[in-house]
Amino acid sequence: MTWKNKTRPNPLAGVITSGDGPARRAAELAARLDVPLLAHPPADSLVVRVGANHLELVHCQPHGDLAVRVEFVLGAAGYRRQKGGREMLLRAVGARKGERPDVLDGTGGLGRDSFVLAQAGCRVQLFERHPVLALLLEDGLRRAADSPETKAAAERITLHGQDVLEYLKVPGPDLREKTPVIYLDPMYPGRDKAAKAKKELQLLQLLLGDSQNREHEEAILLEAALQAAGKRVVVKRPRRGPFLGRQKPSYCLEGRSTRFDIYLTRGR
Repeated sequence: MTWKNKTRPNPLAGVITSGDGPARRAAELAARLDVPLLAHPPADSLVVRVGANHLELVHCQPHGDLAVRVEFVLGAAGYRRQKGGREMLLRAVGARKGERPDVLDGTGGLGRDSFVLAQAGCRVQLFERHPVLALLLEDGLRRAADSPETKAAAERITLHGQDVLEYLKVPGPDLREKTPVIYLDPMYPGRDKAAKAKKELQLLQLLLGDSQNREHEEAILLEAALQAAGKRVVVKRPRRGPFLGRQKPSYCLEGRSTRFDIYLTRGR
């Protein structure tokens, strides 16, 4: 899980511990990510911080740190799990009463939609190519598996720390059977106006950068998904955002700020 992008320097300065963070764990993660273990982070730097029970990505700034972690148990994730907010997502992937499709999430990110699907009973193959995000997802799933309320959902998710294209482009006659539904949620700048979401997006953009070939890469990803999905590809977009790869979907489901574009693939 080391840095593989040879065209862009690794934006991660290193790994640090909080006051009660385990030093041995921090050293192991630094070696795993191929970055230094730091006693003190440099000013205006991006680091992974190891706490007593969780990992987080931190932008260290003079006026206050900005941090994000994968959280499936507490806070907004717990509220969403208990109060709903998932009906349109389940409709988009084709879930019906008594039927929960297997889903491949090709753009893991912070894993929130995947966990909603798993909580509803779907088995999810979760792909995340960036080593830091994959590490945060692994940590979040570990903590979710330790909680009685989220253990079952966490066990329905299988995490893959790799580029989903490496998986989708491997030929195999049973690929479409194994991946009836493929879910894509590419990062889209400016989608959410909420202050917390803006800060998270800002932090993720620092980590991931902004590809000059984003639209081309998204078109390749969509085409690979369309070839591999047995029943449908679901793409999450801003309500007024363009279609991914400029390809018109079979139909759309629209919410107040989000749209799900559904591409039916059966018979393609």
